[in-house]
Parts: sequence; C-alpha cells; structure tokens
Amino acid sequence: MNNRQTSGQGCLDILTHWQVLGPFQIGTREATWGADPLDRLGGFPNLLYDETTTYDSSLGTNGNVGWSQLEIEAPKKDERSVEATLDFDFADIDWTFLQSIYGWAAFQFQAWTRGTILIEATETQTVVLYLDNVLEFYIDREPFFGGDLYAYRRAPLVLKLSPGHHTIDVRLTRDVRAMGGVGIPKLQIKIRVELSTSLGSLAVMRDKVVLPDMVGNRLVSRLGSIPIRNDNEEWIEILGLESPEGARVSTCSALKGGAEIQQETPGVSFLASQHRSVAPGQSRSIAFRIADFDHVNPSIPLRLKYQIRGSCNKNSVTVSPVVSQRASNEPHRMTFLHPSGVVSYAILTPPTLRDSNILHGKTVPVLLNLHGAGLEADSEQVRHMLDAVDGVEAWTVFPTGVTSWSGDDWHTWGFADVVAAVAAIPQWIEATGWNGPGVALDQWYVCGHSNGGQGTWFILSHQPDRVMAAAPVSGYSSIQAYVPYQFWAEMDPRITALLQGSLVSYRHELFTDNFVGIPISQQHGSNDDNVPVYHSRRLKQLIGESGWSSNYTELPGKGHWFDEVMTTEPMRAFYENISSVEAVKPMLPQRFSFVVPNSGDMGARGGIVVDQLENPDQLGRIAVVRSQKTSKWALTTSNIHRFHFSRPGGGVQLPQTIEIDRCLLSEMTAAGTQSFVRSSDNIWLVTHADDWKDISQRHEAQRGALDAILRTSGALIIHSEDEKTFAVANQIARNLYQYLAADCPIVTSHNILDYPKGNVISIFRGLNVVPRTLPSFPVIVNMDRGIFIRDAHGRQHNYAQVQNLGIIYLQPLPDARLQLVVWGSDDRALRYAARLVPMLTGVGQADFIVVNADSSWQGAAGVLAMGFFDHSWNVTSGSYLT
Repeated sequence: MNNRQTSGQGCLDILTHWQVLGPFQIGTREATWGADPLDRLGGFPNLLYDETTTYDSSLGTNGNVGWSQLEIEAPKKDERSVEATLDFDFADIDWTFLQSIYGWAAFQFQAWTRGTILIEATETQTVVLYLDNVLEFYIDREPFFGGDLYAYRRAPLVLKLSPGHHTIDVRLTRDVRAMGGVGIPKLQIKIRVELSTSLGSLAVMRDKVVLPDMVGNRLVSRLGSIPIRNDNEEWIEILGLESPEGARVSTCSALKGGAEIQQETPGVSFLASQHRSVAPGQSRSIAFRIADFDHVNPSIPLRLKYQIRGSCNKNSVTVSPVVSQRASNEPHRMTFLHPSGVVSYAILTPPTLRDSNILHGKTVPVLLNLHGAGLEADSEQVRHMLDAVDGVEAWTVFPTGVTSWSGDDWHTWGFADVVAAVAAIPQWIEATGWNGPGVALDQWYVCGHSNGGQGTWFILSHQPDRVMAAAPVSGYSSIQAYVPYQFWAEMDPRITALLQGSLVSYRHELFTDNFVGIPISQQHGSNDDNVPVYHSRRLKQLIGESGWSSNYTELPGKGHWFDEVMTTEPMRAFYENISSVEAVKPMLPQRFSFVVPNSGDMGARGGIVVDQLENPDQLGRIAVVRSQKTSKWALTTSNIHRFHFSRPGGGVQLPQTIEIDRCLLSEMTAAGTQSFVRSSDNIWLVTHADDWKDISQRHEAQRGALDAILRTSGALIIHSEDEKTFAVANQIARNLYQYLAADCPIVTSHNILDYPKGNVISIFRGLNVVPRTLPSFPVIVNMDRGIFIRDAHGRQHNYAQVQNLGIIYLQPLPDARLQLVVWGSDDRALRYAARLVPMLTGVGQADFIVVNADSSWQGAAGVLAMGFFDHSWNVTSGSYLT
C-alpha cells in the first residue's frame, strides 16, 4: 500500500475545455432505465468529437443535434483539491415553444459532456470524487451509476488515478423537480476532486456527526452516529468506540423488535455485531449509544478504534462533536433509530403548558410538520417555522425523513422515519424527566409545505385512522402530476400500465375516498411557480366529488414560499383547533369507502386493515355501511383477498356482526383475532388472525413494488457472491447511502439465512447459482438455460441465448422479510440490472424485470418481461411476458 500522497500546489486540475453532445429527449426520472439513444451507437465514451457529424434528436432543428465546445471558468484550486462548475443551456433549442405544448415535461432533457482530470504527480494518487447534480458518468471508460443528483456529498467515489490525463464523460440529466421549471431550462453540475487524506487510516466526516441536543444539562436522547469512509484498498474492521473522558458509549447497529441491542457493563462496552466491516471505498455510518446522559460536557470526545484487514496494527481516530444546549420550550434535536438501524433525528417541541392543572395526567396529540425538498429539519428555517404561533397543545415534531429530500418523498423510507420519530417521544419523556402531559401516539395532526404537503396527502391517504386533521400547504398532488411523464420513450401499453402500477401509492388523487370524515385545511399561493396552484385546486375538486369538503384557502398574489407561509390565519386556525374544546374532530361516516393500493405502508380505515389483494395489478376497494340501529357493518368488497380488524380510533366501536358481499354473517371477536379470507371458490372464510402467515404468503412489509425492499426491520444487507460482483455491490451500497442515508453492510457469506434480521440485496453474475427461497417460486435463473418465468396460467416463458441478459426481482425470506436478487449473465447485464435497485422516486420498478442489450437505449420499452407477484408469490395476469 502506498500511503504517500503528493501535496504540492497544482497536483490536481480539471481542464477548462469540454466537449458537449446533445440535447436528447428524456422523461421524468426515466434516466434510471437508461433510455440513452447514444447507447444504440456503442455509447458516448466510444464516440469521437466531430463537428460535422449529427445525431437524431427530437429536440433539435431538422431532428438533429451535434457537437459543441464549452470553455468553463478556471476551477477553484488549493493544495489538495480542485472544483469546477459547468453550466449548460442549449440556447439553440426553442424551449419556449416546446413548453407551450408539453409544459414542464419539455424541460427534461439529457446530453453528454467530456472533459479531463489532470493528475500532475509522479505516482498514482487516491482521490475522492464528488459530482453534484449528476446521475451517471465514466472515468476512463469505466462506468459509474448513481452519482449525486441532489448534491448531498454524502457518499463520494474513491478512485486511484495514475499521473497524467484522465477522461471524464458525464451524462447530463435535467430534472425539473431538482432544478426548477421557470425560465430557460439551464443545468449546472459541479465536479470536485480531492486528494485523500486518509490512506492508512479511516476518514471521518467530523462535521456530520449526529447527536441529540441537551436540555437542562441532560441529553434528550441517547443515540448518535459517526459517518466514516474507507479510502484504502483493504477492508477496515471497526473494533469499538470509547470516550476518553468518561461518557459511556457503545456501538449500536443491530435491531430487535425495532429497538437497539447493546450489551452494557460499567465503563465502555460494545455491541457484538457482525456488521462492523467497511469495504474499500465504502461510506458508512457507525451508530452508538451514550449510556450516561446526565451532566454530559458540551463536547464529547469519541475515539473510534479500527484495524485495516491484513495489518497487525490497531488504530484509532478521535472526534469531539459539540452538543447544543437548548431551552426546554425551544425546538431541539431528538435522536432515535430508523427501522433500518440508521440513527435519525427529529426536531421536537413539547406541548405548551397553558394550564398545567388541566394538562397534567392527560395525553395530547402529535403535530407533524413535514419539510419541503432540500431542507434539513435542523435548519433555522424549519426550527423556527412555528415561532409566530402562540404555543400548541401538542407534541410538535419536525421529522427529517432521514434526508433533506425526506428519503423517498415521505413514502416507504421517509414514512418509516415519521413513525419512528413519534414512537421515540416516550423515551424523550423518560430521558428529560418531563412531568407534563403524555403523548397520544396514534393521534396525528399532519401538515407540511411543498414536498411536505405532498407527504401530508400521502399520510392522509394511507393512514386515515391515525389522522385527526391535515393541512397540506403548497403541496403537489402526486409525482405523476407534478412533472408529467410525456417524454418517456414510447412503449407497449402493458409496460406503461405496470410502470404506473408500480407508482400507484404516489397517485394520491385516487384515494380521496379515504379522506371522508377527516378535517382538511388546504392552502396555496395563487402565483406559485414551483408547485402550481392547480394541484390543490384539483384535490379540492376530487375531495368534493367523494362527498366531502376541505377548508380551502388560496392566497392572492403569493408564491411558493414566504416567511409566514406556515403561520397564516388559516394555518393558525388549524393549530388552534388542536386544543379547542369546540374543535372539529374526525368522524367516521355511517357510509364510507376504503381504497387500497398494494402497499405495505397502508394502515387502517375504520379499523379495517387489508392484508392482501386478489390481484395487485389493480386497486382494492371496500364500501362499508354501518347500521344506525344495530352494531352491524355490511361490507362490499372489490379485489380484496384478505383483511382483518384492528381497533379503530375516534371512539368508533367495532361491529358485533359483519356481512361481507352478502354471503357471510360473522360474529366478531376481539380486534386482531380474526382474519377474513376469500376462498378459491369465492366464499369468505374466517381464520385465526395469524395462522396463515408463512413464507408462501406475501404479507405485511413485503407488499408493494420493488421498493418494498426498503421496508426493512434491521440493516439492509448487500450480499456479494464473489469478487466479480463486489464492484456492483459497492455501487449499490454507495447509492443507498447517498440517496437514503441507508447504512448497508456488504457481506460475502453464501448463506443469506446467516443474517436473520433485515432485508437482503443479493448480487449474482454468470454461473453463480441463484437459490430459490420458496420451492414453488415462479422465477428460475439458470446460466446454462437462461431465465424461466411461470405465468399466471402455468406456462413457462424462457429467456435464453440473449446477449447481456439480466434480471432483478423480489423473493420472500422468513419472518416477512425480502430478498432482492440482481443477476446478470455478464458484467454489462449485471450493471444494467443493478441500476433498477430503488433509490429515486418516480422510476416505477415492478416486482420483477428482465432486461437485455437493447434495454440500455430503449429504456423501459426494451424490457423482455416485467410484472408483479400476487399474494401467493405467483405472477399476476397483468404482467408483461414476451
């Protein structure tokens, strides 16, 4: 190992001359699928600059575009880094006309640019590469996918570059959600190259350590995390964590039943964890627990002990983060464990004690305020968003969603963070010695701005029994309606249906029946050019058509954001309603409907929990009529296979008898003890609630599309079968850490059952055997004979002798867990299949997808097969099989 790095002035440089080719058409979030027309010609890295050559493009005059040159400003340099900013606008395209026809969809485009990184040194250098607003790139023709579209700078790429010139080819993908839709559609990327300062050691991101705040000389929670990176060519083993000055800490990266596991003895102790290895080039986050939290010094020195694999030396690195001191009535940071084992945080303000005699001994609800895209919950803007409100008699929580983009727009990953934040409040009460009111954990008042407004619609539509009232502010109705999918490549209508079916949980317009009876306050500025007011107007109309109404306020002349946007008079009324004696509370109608997508995030409506749909290709529905004279409920179902009753909120009593589709009259027992299932001959049967749950039945967190893999209880494990798959495993881990802050151990055991907690992503290539976890599973991968898929009619579809054949699919593991299998016949196929591992919203990945050589340029249109698995893990009739 060479630990020496050149440090003289000018060791790194980014040359100012760049070549550009494009633009070409691309749809909203389509780039994950490839859809690069230049791949049909061998790919951009294989094309040489020639100003006389043109390429077909639907965006250019005469249907052509060509090469151009870009001279950028001199990069910013110092002894150990260089950073360049590149701006693109393609001013020769008539963007104004295109937008007048196609709206914001026309402002999505793709192009390529080529430049040079220069290493002016006498020996190979280890560098750390950041690419802001980039999804895909090549370094010296070696492909990398994932990049950093949102400019998080959380998980850079670690490279070894020899002295001399290195070609960097960058795919430019303009994303309206991230880059805006006003004016001429410009695109800016940043490229930063740094010399590693951590060869022979462990890199620690000292400015990104997560700790709770202190109130009254007490930490309000016990959990923290340290982000680290391995810049070495060998694995690093984390040996433990200690505090040289006496605070007791222990590493904590495993889960059991949603809580951390640690073995604690006097002094410093460590978690006996099997996931403390950091792969070469990998970024991770080491979670820890502070055992003593009274009278901790504002600065907590933490010594992380580690060993480079193959070395006899044991090393350590010390970081001394400072804990912020907050007043008890001021918003402060509370840490907790996300279900994946990541330490997350939320900003919490306890209830205002207007009358301690009244509030003492009672419980008060939770007020959730969901932030917009690109905002940290710990920012001054979010912390002080409600300062103008004169106290709220609720537990006010500003969740993060784990990232500033709320993970996946407050859906599967981000919503799990919301649930965990609320569940952590009782621990806050214990830690701080709070003697005020308790918390009503299942009574939520939900509001949010922009992307948080969209998240409010999601919680309202998917968790109606928890929501006491909702106030979406300037929120978009759905990702599909925000930037339409008009410019995706043309494809078979069934593929289009499957893409949209994979995204159905985001289509909140379809679930307004679930809102009926819940007080809703809408607010939107009439001049909003970020989220057009149409979104709120449309949902107002749909709510009305569902037989309900919202308290709708349109603010004349107001834009997307202004300082008082969350404390206007309508919003103050929403907050005051929480504690008002005359408050409008949710009311379950005598007649109500429940619309259910195939999603493990779906909660109860009137106590009814749908466990399985007959066919996940379409929505499920239950219409309920509650008798006013007797405690009988009559249910009419559509596409429902199995459901049960939980205890409904709002004082609603469970029925004593139920009638289902006029063919069953059942005496009800206690909530949660019975399950109602439709038999193969269309008769409703009653079973014990949990008797049916085994590996052959898809249930609970397993439900959904490919992004169900993110619904993990325990660390999300990346399983690399051998050295041939390691680079792809590392890329997947880097992308999940970049976009979701998911800490993913990379393991090499051949038996995935060695890891009994959490979901698993397994990477296979070529002759690797892909084991089936269920003997009757309809997908078989066999290198000698190809891929076999059994369709809904029992017919076998064989995909063999196809160049660059690949597949990605879900299969069940015990205890309602999931395995995501990524397989490729060769390197190219494996890399392409791995692109489809969920990390960005709006992509639309079904349960299984088969790809080949054409998929990289045709995108989703080029798949060989795609579809869903039903409640028994069989391929559905609506799947696409060639």
